[in-house]
Amino acid sequence: MESVRVWSSTWNLDPFLIISILATAVVYVRGFRRVRIQLPQHFPGWRRDLFLVALAILFFALSSPLDGLADLLLQAHMAQHWLLVMVVAPLIWLGAPSVPLMRGLPGQTLQKGLGPLLASPTIRSTANWLTRPMTAWCLWVATMLIWHWPPAYQSALQSRAWHDLEHASFLSAALLLWYPIIRPWPKTGADPVGGRLIYIAATMVFNTFFSATFAFSGQIFYETYQSVPRPWAISALRDQNAAGAFMWIASSIPMLIASVAVVIQWLSPGYASPLTHPLVTKPAPHSGRPRWFFSLRLRRGIQVALFLLAIVVVIDGFVGTQSPSAENLAGVLPWTYWRGFVVIGLLALGNLFCAVCPFTLPRRLAAKLLGRPFRWPSWLQNKWLAATLFGLYLWAYEVLALWDRPSWTAWLILGYFLFAFMIEGLFPRGTFCRYLCPIGQFNFTGASLSPLEVTASKASVCGQCTTRECLHGDLKAPGCPTGLLLPAKTGNHDCTFCMDCARACPHDNIDLSFVRPGHAIGQDRMAKQAPGLDTVALISFITFGAFVNAAAMIEPVVRFEGLISDQLKLAPSVVQTIWIAGGITLGPILILISCASIGRRFARVTLPTPLLLRKLAPGLIPMGFAMWLAHAGFHLATAYGSLLPAVRRFVGSAPKPVVLVDLPTPRFDGIEFELLILGFGFLITMAVSWRISLELALSARQALRLALPWVAAAFLLYLAGVWIVLQPMQMRGMVM
Repeated sequence: MESVRVWSSTWNLDPFLIISILATAVVYVRGFRRVRIQLPQHFPGWRRDLFLVALAILFFALSSPLDGLADLLLQAHMAQHWLLVMVVAPLIWLGAPSVPLMRGLPGQTLQKGLGPLLASPTIRSTANWLTRPMTAWCLWVATMLIWHWPPAYQSALQSRAWHDLEHASFLSAALLLWYPIIRPWPKTGADPVGGRLIYIAATMVFNTFFSATFAFSGQIFYETYQSVPRPWAISALRDQNAAGAFMWIASSIPMLIASVAVVIQWLSPGYASPLTHPLVTKPAPHSGRPRWFFSLRLRRGIQVALFLLAIVVVIDGFVGTQSPSAENLAGVLPWTYWRGFVVIGLLALGNLFCAVCPFTLPRRLAAKLLGRPFRWPSWLQNKWLAATLFGLYLWAYEVLALWDRPSWTAWLILGYFLFAFMIEGLFPRGTFCRYLCPIGQFNFTGASLSPLEVTASKASVCGQCTTRECLHGDLKAPGCPTGLLLPAKTGNHDCTFCMDCARACPHDNIDLSFVRPGHAIGQDRMAKQAPGLDTVALISFITFGAFVNAAAMIEPVVRFEGLISDQLKLAPSVVQTIWIAGGITLGPILILISCASIGRRFARVTLPTPLLLRKLAPGLIPMGFAMWLAHAGFHLATAYGSLLPAVRRFVGSAPKPVVLVDLPTPRFDGIEFELLILGFGFLITMAVSWRISLELALSARQALRLALPWVAAAFLLYLAGVWIVLQPMQMRGMVM
């Protein structure tokens, strides 16, 4: 332990480092005083403080005993690198150092030396290229990989010059890495918020794989650590695993903080209006642009294809093998493929699945045969019945084991078609989609997080329109089936992406546009007011149902249900029913009401508790859909090859069709991806809760207090999701 005592009392007081840091601090403070007088709005005092803190941490990382301990422990070396890359670099950019450092230099130095050099077109173009997101990210990744390559790392341990070069490389690469994220003043141009989130996600994914390599490796990468004294008797392999775990967790924290800041900025009121650049625009007459997305023929073609596929699934569900269910199309397509692709598609593209829904294909035939003689009762013109049907779906899926009963799945699909046919034939068009379809309600809720939305190109055109064809239709198209008046429409709720409104609009004024995901969460479908309690109940069922559905498949919950069943002498179905009912009704009611009440008291607002509940409860949507995505995506990834056995058996069991290719047994251990998805869900929920609270509160402090209970509830759901994905999960309905 003598080496440890020597280390603990050793500071590397390098004169060059000390002079460099002090000179930088003096120049920055001198320049900061000057620019703050001229531009106080851009240079508040906290920028100066963060820059000086960054210099202090830089000195600590390179001169403190931590530098000496890094020669003995990989954990210390990783901590040193973490300080340089994930702490010092972002703090430097938060200090907006470029202008203060230049203004702090002596006048002659700036005017005759550095100024002309920085104004050089070559220097400027090189700097612009280096700070591009792709360039900066690639250089950072290359720096991390090269210096952690064993020969390079060993050289840095054995040579002070190489060690200093390593640290200089890390800090330089880190400054490039953080530049596109922080975009320090005076950075100009468009603010690609979505691009920044993707950039942060790419950084976190690389860090996950990089750190996991050290955390889970059973082989020592750096032999030097085996020959040096081992402080506190930590083995070299254990030290390496702990270093990887540290980098995994510690490096994720600054990136998560950056994600929160970016999303909060994005969703804060007044930051920016929804983007108006359409993804696909309906062309003006004779413009020559493609109109494929607005094509009714294309939509009908996809609906027919899906309708035929549904018939095939129903037939196989009735007459095909029932066990194992994974060899039946009714046991594979609905519960593994369709469910996974729906969740992914909703978050990536919007509610395109409702647009091509095969259940509404015979809608016109139903109207002709049955005549739509009735009006839908006014007391049912809400989401209560749809929420109840969604709860029944969750119950039936688990208690009746629909995933393992192809014939029951076939009956469910057939019954769904008949139910939709009767409702659309007896009641006004769109009644089934708006008030009854649990799949549609799930899609509407998930589409609130989509970057796409059906919008009006020019509000002024809609303001001058008096005929409202988008709502009522015309001879060419029937108009919106769910009663959405486009100029007053808010978000994607109740929008089926059918584009009937676009085909009916005589002004060609309706587009599919990019918007800020989640910008309409907390608002009603047709006006900027709070959604009703029926919508809140539906959202609650979908959000908490994600955790209930996933938890029902993990080993601890299954074992606990069995224990309760044995102890209380209850049938397993009864225990499962109690679990599901409590998980989607009683539990959420207590949580949501408590959050609204605590937030109201803590923030001291005069708004009624029901209003706070209606406005803020939808903020949990991102957390719920993160759980749906992690769960459904897990099954989709683990079972991507499970369709082949079912197709082979349906086509003909023997011999195997030549056209079908054997795939290897799928292996997937993407827990890090599931954790990443849950983490982003929590971050977005925090941002949405903050945005809604700002709209309700009178000050930022009051908004923070109002949002805190909801953030705490989201954090508890996040922890529940993490626990769920870390547990052994039953691979039900699969041939493994």
